[in-house]
Amino acid sequence: MRPPIALDVDTFIEAIEALGDGIAIYGPDEFPIFCNSAGRRGFESIYADMEAGLTYREALLKSIRRHLPQATAETVESIADRLVDSFHSGETYSAYSDDGRMMQVTFRNMSRGLKAAISVDVTDLRNREFELEARGQELDTARKAAEGANASKSAFLANMSHEIRTPLNGIMGLAQVLANAELDPQHREYVATILDSGKTLMALLNDVLDLSKIEAGKFDIVRSETSLTHLLSRQLKMWKPRAEEKGLEISLAFDADLPAHLSFDQVRVQQCVSNLISNAIKFTVHGRVQIFASSNEQAQGGYLVEIGVTDTGPGMDAPTLERLFQPFVQADASTQRNHGGTGLGLSIIKRLAELMGGTASATSEAGRGSTFRFSFKAGAAQASVAPVEARGEVQEGDVRAQLKFSNLRILLVDDHPINRQVASLFLRPHKVHLVEATNGVEALAALEREPFDVVLLDVHMPIMDGPTTIRHIRASDKSWADIPVLALTADAMSGDRERYLAMGMTGYLPKPLSERDLVSEIIRVRGAGAATARIARAG
Repeated sequence: MRPPIALDVDTFIEAIEALGDGIAIYGPDEFPIFCNSAGRRGFESIYADMEAGLTYREALLKSIRRHLPQATAETVESIADRLVDSFHSGETYSAYSDDGRMMQVTFRNMSRGLKAAISVDVTDLRNREFELEARGQELDTARKAAEGANASKSAFLANMSHEIRTPLNGIMGLAQVLANAELDPQHREYVATILDSGKTLMALLNDVLDLSKIEAGKFDIVRSETSLTHLLSRQLKMWKPRAEEKGLEISLAFDADLPAHLSFDQVRVQQCVSNLISNAIKFTVHGRVQIFASSNEQAQGGYLVEIGVTDTGPGMDAPTLERLFQPFVQADASTQRNHGGTGLGLSIIKRLAELMGGTASATSEAGRGSTFRFSFKAGAAQASVAPVEARGEVQEGDVRAQLKFSNLRILLVDDHPINRQVASLFLRPHKVHLVEATNGVEALAALEREPFDVVLLDVHMPIMDGPTTIRHIRASDKSWADIPVLALTADAMSGDRERYLAMGMTGYLPKPLSERDLVSEIIRVRGAGAATARIARAG
């Protein structure tokens, strides 16, 4: 057994001197009776003043005046009182040493009225804390700047979307009216070109808005039960004429285990499929385009569905594939490229697939075509549902007949004469009684003057805008307070629909309008109007 080492006073003092922290012992009279070298080095002036005859408090006052020469006498006295209180209470406090270091000082009671004091140099720790705090403030400032920039971008996109959609509503609306008129073949072709160009412009605008919504985290996935096979069959039917114009074969194949019905966001899946088929046809000159779908049941329930589109186009090399799903990137980026587009479509497909719990990818080889795939999670359908497409086709014919024989009285409120002209040309063939107003004040006067079945209400108008008008309508004690109101607006950003419905609107249609959607919504809100208005008034 190792013999014990004798510890005498000199050994303890040697240990205390070896420490980097200041250690001192004070007597009952608040006078230091011992202080190691580190402690004396930090507070040499205080110890010297006390040795010269000053009390502990007087030495503190002198030290405070030296460190804070601009402080008032009252402030100096207050600081000294606080430090003396800490001396007696044992509360830890911070003080500056003679050489400007930040020291943390603590007193502890001992026997016989003695007090032990320890002073720890925390300068480096405090500096690090200040640096972290400053860095945090910088990050917070940068975050606020980024949020402000994002808000400005969203505001800019919302404004540009509104400004583009308003004239586009006139172009697309009047082109639709012309398409239903008696035209010679050449003029019919001109009108078809106008409509196709307008749809292309709308697709580009929607791509930019979709990407903005996704980046802002304001993109919601809405699931509903439907038939994926019918959705894809409808896409095949829609794109087949375009493929045949180019002399391409186009086909659709399903995995044998693909469930008849699934729960998924059919709008977003259709958007992804349509984009891939469009690209495949656009970039393929000879050969074929093949669409296929498969699914795998997941252990945790539901299915992972994969949809792919294969073409016999020019293909791509490895470097192009690596950057293909980035925003604003296109396979053909030359100034003489043969195909248009924003380069956003594949990026949006990738983001949408990820939001739906899946992925997006591509395989290709230069000169040997490409295959694009995207996957998404789908829930099992709770009950058999009729194909959405079939229901829509039946409803379309029904609603036109319903509107034509309903003799509805409709109040159209819009400050833009072309917008009123478009809506009027859409509705007059259906034998409705249409009254026009250019702002909310005129609309309220018309409601007072005669009865109406539906109000078509623009949002941005002078004198009285749409939100103010709907508030007046729903707050009224007149019989028309519950009238169905359909918002017709160029506001098409994320959340606009929900915002206007919350105001008391019964329905919402973004511009540019289509005759089919307008007719369908008028018939729909006729049935939903009273219930919606009652909810809005109760809120």
